[in-house]
Amino acid sequence: RKDALSNFSRLEFPTIKDEEWKYTSIGPLLKYNFVPTYEKKIISKEFIKSLLFDEMEHSLIVFVNGRYSAENSIILNLPDGVVVGSIADEIKKNNKNLLNHFGKYADHQNHIFTALSTAYTEDGAFIYVPSGKIVEEPIHIIFISDSGAEKILTQPRNLFVAEKNSQVTIIEHYVGNENEIYFTNAITEIVAEENSVIDHIKLQEESKKAFHIARMEVDQERSSNFSSHLISTGADLTRNDFNAKFNDEGGECTLNGLYMIDGTQLFDAHTLMDHAKPHCNSHEHYKGILDDKSRGVFNGKIIVRQDAQKTNAFQENNSILLSDEAL
Repeated sequence: RKDALSNFSRLEFPTIKDEEWKYTSIGPLLKYNFVPTYEKKIISKEFIKSLLFDEMEHSLIVFVNGRYSAENSIILNLPDGVVVGSIADEIKKNNKNLLNHFGKYADHQNHIFTALSTAYTEDGAFIYVPSGKIVEEPIHIIFISDSGAEKILTQPRNLFVAEKNSQVTIIEHYVGNENEIYFTNAITEIVAEENSVIDHIKLQEESKKAFHIARMEVDQERSSNFSSHLISTGADLTRNDFNAKFNDEGGECTLNGLYMIDGTQLFDAHTLMDHAKPHCNSHEHYKGILDDKSRGVFNGKIIVRQDAQKTNAFQENNSILLSDEAL
């Protein structure tokens, strides 16, 4: 935390003069004074039920304004050893599986929003699947922002670990009350060990006046298979950084994205595939539907290291503009 706070103090907020942010100004974000909130909010069961996809046949963990809500969470029968819960709770227990990985993948040396999250992490989702375990039903995580008249900052910090020969599906879901102004700064670190399979779905349905900045770091070992599917419709400004690294041969990584925006919304996705080892495959396909004066940005990079022979990398971005002013 001290190192991250020092980095946050040293770094400057990005401007359009920075190459990685040249199409995305965070000026609108900096107009507000966002503050953490410690007020406990009551969320109705009916509202949570409206966010589900079935009759609650899977485990559900809920966070309200960045903090775990035990009364709204339901953990169904899981294989022995599988942990689904709160990062804050597991840190108190000195969970070695969490401490071995927490903060090891998202770089806070050079990224100011990651440094901010690392310095002031309060809570987030922790999912741990031991070797050989298969979680049949999806694990649904809902992050609810309810700011009321305040302009709040929430910083969900998530860690998902799938050990050798394990399999899990995770839904990472962000929602907020319509027309409220708040800031979500989310970091998700994902570890896919040898022969593991992780299917990840991210739904971003924040208030259209909110700000959503997120970073996802994926660390893949031999013959692991990771896929992430993003659907983004909310927030006035959305920035997603997705970074994946192959640490051994035979890995597969898929990043799919769909963004549907209108008004003056801005969606920005930056991806980086690091083919550090040979015989790995990556697939990226982002699609956008833009109306009114909305703007979409996609910036994808693929690094193929010198020894990464027989790499196969696919990348594509397609957009439909429904207005002459959309860009």
